[in-house]
Amino acid sequence: MRTVMALKSETVGASKAVRVVLYGLGPIGVATGKLALSKESIQVVAAVDIDPAKVGRDLGEVLGIGKKLGVTVVDKLSVALKKTKADVVLHTTSSYIPVFFPQLVEIASAGLNVVSSSEELFYPHLRGSRESKKLDALAKQKGVVILGTGVNPGFVMDTLPVVLTAVCQRVDSVKVTRIVDASTRRMPLQRKIGVGITADEFKAKAKTGKFGHVGLCESLVFVASALGWQLDTVEETIEPVLAPRAFKTEFFKVKKGHVAGLRQVARGIASDRVLLTYELQMAAGSTDPHDRIEISGVPNLDVRVNGGTPGDLATPAMLINAIPRVLTAKPGLLTMRELALPGILQGAPVETRKA
Repeated sequence: MRTVMALKSETVGASKAVRVVLYGLGPIGVATGKLALSKESIQVVAAVDIDPAKVGRDLGEVLGIGKKLGVTVVDKLSVALKKTKADVVLHTTSSYIPVFFPQLVEIASAGLNVVSSSEELFYPHLRGSRESKKLDALAKQKGVVILGTGVNPGFVMDTLPVVLTAVCQRVDSVKVTRIVDASTRRMPLQRKIGVGITADEFKAKAKTGKFGHVGLCESLVFVASALGWQLDTVEETIEPVLAPRAFKTEFFKVKKGHVAGLRQVARGIASDRVLLTYELQMAAGSTDPHDRIEISGVPNLDVRVNGGTPGDLATPAMLINAIPRVLTAKPGLLTMRELALPGILQGAPVETRKA
């Protein structure tokens, strides 16, 4: 065996742990908190949630880790910041801009960076142009970064396809397909896609515009923007996936002919030509779960993740692993395009941007 190079580990000087606030303690917030606690370079210093059943309790109890952490869950960020200083807020509350916009204003106004799983924040310019401009100006004024990320949107159907185009000389069209067996996912997601309801109930909920997967069009427009494509139209459809037989998930009973989940399709069209096709099926009992990215161009690429990317694991990972890039990025409201290439946060010290 030939040794090419002997490497010595070097100490990179003293580095303080990144002080993190958990803002939102639903299933994703709890999973994110547990992952944060496993990282030596992160210190969870505060937790915020509006649920009366969680407020006033020790964070360790809320996370279900079997020990107390000495951090009490409070219902307001201002209360938390009276007792501690922080660097980053891991924000996991609502999907929708009107709900989370005032939360982000409060966080940025306090001089804290934000890494959020809120889907409409992934590409906020699509549905919140006015709010985006205000958040960008505020973030730059306070010298912080606001970032929306996650697994979908955040990685599978947007960031990963853009990275893959780096080896292409030309891209003519992009198709992304994600098939998810929702029976393996958390209860709020199963409820969000209608598991167990009737087809008529599904149609009524779909008409509200606040039902189903949030972020499919954000992913599509993000990729179009990265490729420099000016779209004339973005179309989106949503339909139920009906159960061929009766079955139960961990949380819901599904009768034969009732809803097992949904199928959403979005298309980006320019000059009467479909440039981007996004197909998402999330249904309990879906067979052959996978993620697939098909790029037509030079060269053609067809990349498939067998089994699919497990969202309940990947979303907390994306939030945590984005922290080092956020702390060195130029202040502002950013998307994954403006962020340096993220990777897993292991045990290395975390650098921060220079003042």
